[in-house]
Amino acid sequence: MFDTSFAFPRALLNPVAGARGRVAVIGAGIAGLVCAYELERRGFDVVVHERSNRPGGRVRTHRFWDGTHVDLGAMRIPGNHHCVLHYVSQFHLETRPFVNANPRAYYHLRGQRVRVQDVAVLYPAYALRPGERQAPTPVLDRLLGPVWRSLTVEQQEHTLAGHWDDPALERAASVSLWQFVHEHLSQDAWDLIGHASGLAHYEQSSLLEVLVDYFGLFHEGQVELVDGLEALVHAFVRALRPGTLRLSSRIDELTLTTDGVRIHGKRLGAPLEDHADYVVCCVPAPALDQIAVSPGLPHSQRHAVRGISYASSSKTVLHLTRRRWELEDGIHGGGSFTDLPIQQCWYPSDNAMPVTDGVNGSADHRWAARDPLRSAEPTALLGAYQWGANARRFAALPPADRDALVLDCLERLHPGISADVDDILHCDWDVQTGMGGGAFAHLTPGEHTRYLTVLGSPHPADDPRIFFAGEHLSGAHAWCQGAARSALDAVAAVLDRAGHPRIATRVGTA
Repeated sequence: MFDTSFAFPRALLNPVAGARGRVAVIGAGIAGLVCAYELERRGFDVVVHERSNRPGGRVRTHRFWDGTHVDLGAMRIPGNHHCVLHYVSQFHLETRPFVNANPRAYYHLRGQRVRVQDVAVLYPAYALRPGERQAPTPVLDRLLGPVWRSLTVEQQEHTLAGHWDDPALERAASVSLWQFVHEHLSQDAWDLIGHASGLAHYEQSSLLEVLVDYFGLFHEGQVELVDGLEALVHAFVRALRPGTLRLSSRIDELTLTTDGVRIHGKRLGAPLEDHADYVVCCVPAPALDQIAVSPGLPHSQRHAVRGISYASSSKTVLHLTRRRWELEDGIHGGGSFTDLPIQQCWYPSDNAMPVTDGVNGSADHRWAARDPLRSAEPTALLGAYQWGANARRFAALPPADRDALVLDCLERLHPGISADVDDILHCDWDVQTGMGGGAFAHLTPGEHTRYLTVLGSPHPADDPRIFFAGEHLSGAHAWCQGAARSALDAVAAVLDRAGHPRIATRVGTA
């Protein structure tokens, strides 16, 4: 089902050239780059206005002095995210398995460090009911599976296609994960399972958000780009016409005219004036809220722009002189999950080799060193991956305190690791997005039907000139797949409005 819903739209596979008109794309994240690339392929004159001094948005790869790198934003691509994989293939980008689960990694919960495969050792520390003394995945499958399976295939597809006006979906979207879990599990069981699975940070999210993420991600093999996910960004930029991308361009106002849209802003401190037949806004909702539109968006749409919830997230990455977790613990890829302030620690997958059968990244896989000598070489580590209020509290600390806190937590996972660290960097996405936008949209109960039904409506309704795209408008929030698919939907809408065919028509057929 996810394979079908996440597929690249067939009608857009073979572009028809000859389109006329000028399109301004606002934002050079994945959604904006997909829009610009696909519209240029069809002949439109395209300009991309990006507020920051770099393309990519929430895709960002940090490189240390020796070339080792780690993704500060999006870092993995599930195997059913076909829109993203379409471009990975088209641009000939090299991939490798992303180890999403490793039984030799650690849980550090209630003061105890145990291997993921030895989770039962933790049970005595929790007041668990008889049916709760199981590993997280079986419990979550038993808990969430019946809810997901109670939906028809059509209803499941609707969750991904942005159609939430079904009573069954409204019920799942109107209750939080915590409200649902509280009816089925003890508090201690959720303390264990929530932290061990990483779902604890979803507590306030709607159950529908969690269902899509859980069944569309956690049971699917994943890959990463060998050169970091930013390689996809660079490939898009190289594919655009020279001069298409304009960095350091802040858009302040969009004014509808009789023949298009007048664009006002600033670039490098100087006034920016532009005009386009159509505009595609590919920025997060908090950034869109800073752009005046005249005549204004409908009240319900503007309210949705201001009301939609975004999740906070931060990462701390470290450069180390060797891979202590490989040398001493036999951990090659995957993540350790904790109830410590760092929440999660993710190990690089670049030296991981599967040694048992199974789906890439599945919990059944065992991993060994692809090159044992590499374990003694320098590397980058995602030492802290934090969410929600925890990420916001961490970001408020002075830099030196953040460094010390991360190192203290990592010492509990891997004693002695501080001696291997020679550089450390923190990335808080509430700050990186520039407007407190957070890392990605993650909806609370009621927001699917209240906001998403109107958030992406083209403006004005009777003569659309302004279109919208971004992961916040998709069913796959937080993922490049959601950004890419929403961009393709916007491309199709622009083509329809411009009277340009989506797909070539056959000649000589009835």
